[in-house]
Amino acid sequence: MKAQQRHQLKQNEFAATVARVTTGVVENRDRIVGATIAGIVLIAIAGGLFYWSRHKNDKASAMYGVAVTIQEAPIVPPPTVPGAKQAPGTYPTAQARQEAALQAFQQAAAAYPSAPDGLASAYQAAGVLVGLGRLAEAEKTYADVIARAGSSPYGVFARMGLAETLVAEGQYDRAVKEYTDLSAQRDGPLPVDGVLMQLARTYVKAGKTSEARAAFKRVVDEFPESAFVSEARQQITQLG
Repeated sequence: MKAQQRHQLKQNEFAATVARVTTGVVENRDRIVGATIAGIVLIAIAGGLFYWSRHKNDKASAMYGVAVTIQEAPIVPPPTVPGAKQAPGTYPTAQARQEAALQAFQQAAAAYPSAPDGLASAYQAAGVLVGLGRLAEAEKTYADVIARAGSSPYGVFARMGLAETLVAEGQYDRAVKEYTDLSAQRDGPLPVDGVLMQLARTYVKAGKTSEARAAFKRVVDEFPESAFVSEARQQITQLG
């Protein structure tokens, strides 16, 4: 959609330029040839940039699609018949499939870092790294996505992924900060009640009972229709 909007803007700018040039033809006969050449050059540059952007996004999308296909490929035990090979498009173990998907996502992210699907590839790569237990690498990858995506949905999702990675690493204070910041984004793409539950669970793991109780209570008080209310109440009772 953004690419189409940029293309429409270029078309509008071109139409306005044509009108201005037409109006000034009589008054600027001696300079019209040079102005026309300059206009043609500018239009060619604009068209080339638009084509390259579209081409880049298409290539990034294709690479992202390949990586997703690998991630969802079936797991088939290796053949036991001598000389037989693994069936194409299958993997002998879940780890082998994850490693292949990670490589594909990382290649797409590296090749097209500024394209939307390049950013999506980096985000997915971080999740695969978590699944493989390579938490330090996952943390770094999530941080890179956050730095590039900002407050966009991918930036917010990456912050959630980073918080979960920090919990897995035992870095509870840093995770609490991420969850607390995310819980304040009432209009964001994440459900606040779910973020508060993660915050409360992190407090429990950190041994901070009173803070955990307060977070669970917020779910009960602020989101009475939430699917998490029953669990939150049970946790409050258990924490005493």
